[in-house]
Formats: sequence, C-alpha cells, structure tokens
Amino acid sequence: MRTNALSTLSFWSAPRTGVARMQADIARGNEELVTGRFADVGLALGSRAGITVGLRQKSAELSALRDGNAGTALRLSTSQAALKQMQETADTTLKTLTGLPEDKRAGALKAMAASQLAGLTSLLNTSVDGQFVFGGTNTGRAPMTAYTASPASPAKAAVDAAFLTAFGVTQESAGAGAITADALSAFLDGPFQNLFDDASWAADWSGAGAAPLTSQISLSETVQTSASANAPAFRKLAMAYVMASDLGASNLSASAQAVLGDRVAKGLSEASGGLVALQADLGRSQAAITAANTRMDAQKSLFANQVGQMEGVDTAEAKTRVDRLSTQVQISYALTAQLRQLSLVAYI
Repeated sequence: MRTNALSTLSFWSAPRTGVARMQADIARGNEELVTGRFADVGLALGSRAGITVGLRQKSAELSALRDGNAGTALRLSTSQAALKQMQETADTTLKTLTGLPEDKRAGALKAMAASQLAGLTSLLNTSVDGQFVFGGTNTGRAPMTAYTASPASPAKAAVDAAFLTAFGVTQESAGAGAITADALSAFLDGPFQNLFDDASWAADWSGAGAAPLTSQISLSETVQTSASANAPAFRKLAMAYVMASDLGASNLSASAQAVLGDRVAKGLSEASGGLVALQADLGRSQAAITAANTRMDAQKSLFANQVGQMEGVDTAEAKTRVDRLSTQVQISYALTAQLRQLSLVAYI
C-alpha cells in the first residue's frame, strides 16, 4: 500500500488551480450573455461551423448589394428628375410654337431655343457623387460640350460649315432670305440631319459611352440603371433646338420659316416621346431595385434566423452557469483563506 505525501503547499495549490479554470469559464459565460452566441462557435458546432460561415458570407454579399442599390437608386432618381425637366421644357416649347402663326414661329423661338439648348447641355452633364448620370459607361467625364462655347464647339463649327456649304451664306447673313423652302427642306433632311447621326454625334457633341450603364441589383439580376447622352431622344431634342436657334430663322423667308417651324415642332414632339420612353425604362429599373431590396431583406432575415438557431445560446442557462461558477469561486477563496491559517507556527 502506497500513501501520497500531503503538505500545506498542496492544499493551497489545489483551490488556486480550480479558480483559474472557473474564472476562464465565467469569462466565456459572460461573453455568451453579451453576444447571445457561443464564445467558441467552432468548438460548440464542430463540423457544422462551416454552415454558419457560409450563411454569414451570403448575408454580407446581400448587404453589399443593398448598399450599392442605394447609390444606384439615387442615380436613377436624379436621371428621372433631369429627364422630366427636359420633357417639360420640350412640351412647353412645342406648345408655344403651335400657338404662333406658321410664318412667325421660327423667329419667335430663336432666343428661347438657344437658352433651352444650353439647359439641355447642363442637364445632360448632371452628376451624382462625381459620376455623370448620362455618361453611359463613361461616367467619369462630362458627356456634353456647350454648343456656344468659346472658342466655337465642334458641333457649332460643323453646323456653320454645313450651312455655308449648302447655301453659300452664313446663318446671320441677309442673303439667307433667298433660301427657298425646298432648298431648306433638302438641307434639313440631308446635311443637317447627318450632323446628328451616330458618328457625328460622337465626334462633335458627346463624349458619353456608347452603351447605358448597367448594375447588378441582386445575386442574380442586372438591370439598366442610366440613360446615355447618345440616346436618339437627346439628339432629336438638340437638333430641334439648333434648328430654332442657329439656322438664321429671323432672316428666312416666310415660306422657309414655315418649313423650319414644322421641322422644329416635329423634332420636339418626337423627342418628347423618346424622353417618356426613357423615363419608363428607368422606372422599370427603379421598380426592379425596390423588389430586389425587399427580397434581399427577407433573405438576410432568414439567414440571420438560421445562424441564430445554430450559434445562439440559452441565455437563462448561461446566466445560471455564470452564477454557479461565481459562487464556487467565492467558496474557493474562502477555503483558501482558511487553509492559509493551517500552520504549525500557530500552535508553537
């Protein structure tokens, strides 16, 4: 039979060892009470911990998309406001135009159209957070150059050159009064209209990207989230304003003014219809973003519930465990204090 040696030191050391372990357990318990989840998820769940990691990653992806959609929604609402203003201006101009006699339309609209052309340029250069909303895929650069810039813009130079080539006089020359209605009609349908085709628009008017901007709004959905300044509606509107403001309307004969007025009215009408279509397209994108956000919020809630069920702790049980351990620590401290009094010196 073997008897283990006992000493005062071994009595003192035993409670101290137990206290350190219990204090670590109390710290873990308090962490679980605060966070509501296991202090060591890997230890508690084992191989199932990978499932919660995956759920948290998907939830983070949804949060990132949700945050991105906020910026996209702002860009869309800004674009819609600009488009609405362009359309209202075009409709007002058309209403004013149709309320005047045919031979007075073009001359009366010259100053108004020049101002509205400048306004169109400004609206097409609208930016949000440093991004130009009508820049298409080229959002870092203002898409439009002012038509009446100094020195003359490429667009203004092209119009002046085309008019001079066609009629041998400048727009402001008194000789423009000799231009017949048929000659003006041929010019408007030919050389002038060509100034607004794809190639000329890109070369002289717009620095926007060829395609509108698209954005991913959910894990599986991408929609168009901008309108490019290269859209036909903008070109028709610019063409109508240039016709009214910079083709020598006040110097033209009455018959030529009537032709010019009719073309301006037609251009404004078609441009307004195109702007309505653009607003409808962006409106569908706005609705898609709203629906995507609703779905992602529901998915995030589902993921959070699943993670909570796997990682969550019973807070009542954790509180009871912490209280029990705290009591045991206090008992250990009291016992240690009593053991320290067990010394032969006290009996000598």
